[in-house]
Amino acid sequence: MKACILGTGSWGSAFARHLAHKWDEVAMWGVEEDQVAAIVSTGMNPDFLGEHRLPPNVGATLDLKVAVQGSEAIFVVVPSQAVRSVMSRIAAMDALPRGIPVVNLAKGLEIGTLKRMSEVMGEELRGHGRDNPVAVLLGPSHAEEVAAEMPTALVLAGEDGFDWEEWQRLIAGPYFRVYTNPDMLGVEISSGFKNVIAVAVGLCDGLGMGDNTRGTLLTRGMAELARITVALGGQAETCYGLAGIGDMITTSISRHSRNRNFGEAVALGREDPQAILQGSRQVVEGFYMTQTALKLGEKFGIELPIVKAVHEVLFDEKPPLRAIRELMSRVPRSEAEAER
Repeated sequence: MKACILGTGSWGSAFARHLAHKWDEVAMWGVEEDQVAAIVSTGMNPDFLGEHRLPPNVGATLDLKVAVQGSEAIFVVVPSQAVRSVMSRIAAMDALPRGIPVVNLAKGLEIGTLKRMSEVMGEELRGHGRDNPVAVLLGPSHAEEVAAEMPTALVLAGEDGFDWEEWQRLIAGPYFRVYTNPDMLGVEISSGFKNVIAVAVGLCDGLGMGDNTRGTLLTRGMAELARITVALGGQAETCYGLAGIGDMITTSISRHSRNRNFGEAVALGREDPQAILQGSRQVVEGFYMTQTALKLGEKFGIELPIVKAVHEVLFDEKPPLRAIRELMSRVPRSEAEAER
């Protein structure tokens, strides 16, 4: 079996390393010549995976057609805001095999349309007359730990009418457990929204706040996530699974978390948010998700005070300490009432 992985970043490389233990061939497609050349010549991606070596059946190419041709599954591991443009190219290719699944691993929503990645991929595929089923594979998955073969569990959620349980078995491995969930909307909203909370936790870490603060943000962040997920038509239960609370905890407390680290850097105030982003080789999805989450809240009349506070810090130059103080001084409510 051949898998095509779109993206040669940290997560794409770690996932390729995992799949290569079960699949015959894993073809990675990238746009950075140095990265692709390093993978081809050394079997390593030093920019993102350090000294973790890729198995010999993992290859890399700058030619999208070469990567796609003959594949039995496409895994999309590019930044969320690049998914539409990449999928547009894929969908227009004669090389794309009919009926093979296209699985997204990017966490976020499209800023301009507020659409989920599965919706974006579906639009591009159907717009070119393609029948390829769409799914997402999301959850707590720091690339560094997957590359080191530490136990990890994710959620596979896909369109109706396709045997995702079979793909659950094809993707899973000894240290890489895969669960299924029929609530694709809830899985996608959860996995994107948690990045905003991770930025909030990072802001508080940068201000020197402690575990009580983290616990408050995670708990109230879960309330905001459940609120918006249900408003969009998802299931509240999904928010308390791997893609929701599991990924939120992992992303908010880990030293590997680019979103938490970004929030901390903003609070320390050495550079403005845009300068910090430009200096990072990895995409900070929480920066973009903050914008889309606030827009969704306004569209559906959903109160999202943590999202609003983070947005004011990142885009309105509000001092982080002032934003936190205003959060804490909101009108008192019962916890049960605040859940709604």
